[in-house]
Amino acid sequence: MASSSLANILDGSKTLAYCRNMKSWSSNSVSHSYSKYSNETLIMFDSKFQKMNAIGRDNKRIQIYVCGITPYDSAHLGHAFTYLTFDLVIRALNFIGRQTNYVQNITDIDDPLFERARQSGAKWQTIVESQLDIYRSDMLALNILPPNHFVGVMENMELIISRIGETISKDLSYQIGTEWYFKTDPRKLSKLVDSIPKNELLLLAKERGCDTDRQGKVNALDPIIWKASKDDEPNWKEDFGTGRPGWHIQCISLANKYAELPLDIQGGGKDLIFPHHSMSEEQNSALGFGELALNFCHVGMVSYQGSKMSKSKGNLVFVHQLIEEGISPMVIRLALMQHHWRSDWEYERELIDDSKEFYSEMSKKFRGKFISQNDQDKIIQFVLNDLDVPKVLNFLKEVKPLSESENNVSIDLLLEALLGLKLEEVA
Repeated sequence: MASSSLANILDGSKTLAYCRNMKSWSSNSVSHSYSKYSNETLIMFDSKFQKMNAIGRDNKRIQIYVCGITPYDSAHLGHAFTYLTFDLVIRALNFIGRQTNYVQNITDIDDPLFERARQSGAKWQTIVESQLDIYRSDMLALNILPPNHFVGVMENMELIISRIGETISKDLSYQIGTEWYFKTDPRKLSKLVDSIPKNELLLLAKERGCDTDRQGKVNALDPIIWKASKDDEPNWKEDFGTGRPGWHIQCISLANKYAELPLDIQGGGKDLIFPHHSMSEEQNSALGFGELALNFCHVGMVSYQGSKMSKSKGNLVFVHQLIEEGISPMVIRLALMQHHWRSDWEYERELIDDSKEFYSEMSKKFRGKFISQNDQDKIIQFVLNDLDVPKVLNFLKEVKPLSESENNVSIDLLLEALLGLKLEEVA
């Protein structure tokens, strides 16, 4: 059992004062529930079983957990595409009368964060604070609904360390030097990846930071759950050693605390399928928490200059930079929504230019106007069918607005409630 307290966090030899509850962002976004659609269901594609599934069970509150950023940088367009997707999920569910519990974590202790601190000469705590401020501002500007629980790893460290202690006491992990590894079971490989040959998994794992070549590992894919801290990194002194937690154990600890398992949706980008979500699923089961999620919904990757946006390639396009250039956040939102949530796509500046024109046309065409109930029904069905927002946008190009409100629907209200799109006056 872990014996740490947050007051005992060490940064080298200095006690840290860093630990607080994460603050989400405020929102005054319009959200509506329509009894007319209370018998409808949202259908989404599940990566695990490769099929469409209905989201939700027996009128229970729908449980959604989405892996958040590591705040060594703020949100780039790939991040924004992911969080926009689950914003649309929640808006659709709310629209048909379903309540949601949305948890988003922040990995405020991780290798890339400490590397950024060394490169910049800034304290890692300062980087976390500054980048989270930008992230919250970006999410608010994009009209992204805030999660019910916006939670950091640091504020939940006692819980996470206790889970690591459980893996040790239950003989689910083994020690190499001062570090501990989770024992994966090849017979229990997650169905997320059980069709992928092991040699391909090894290449993926290495590419995504796993120490597959570590001497002494029982299985090259075994993930680290307790790692040694460098001199300038925070560490915790426990009975099983001094160090800090690995990655996957963090998320399953937070999911179990802030949501009811199994989750209805475990969400994130496609790059989290392996190792993160598949390893999290196995660890969650081994610890006796049962099934992690009924549906795994993985968002497409956004590329730029020929490859996926990533810090290592330096091909990042940040939301806040586009806003600073004077681009309306609603134009950015519209640009992202023109791609289906599961599709991989390449960012080009022309997308922003085209979206500016499209947004201007929509604003002039629909502001203060109405559409028929029949047209609204079509829009709802597009959204409920695997969140096909691009089809909605194409349909809107053909819709003829109405000037009278009798038995018709306010298009302004519908677009914000369902798509989070505010129609603002365009000069």
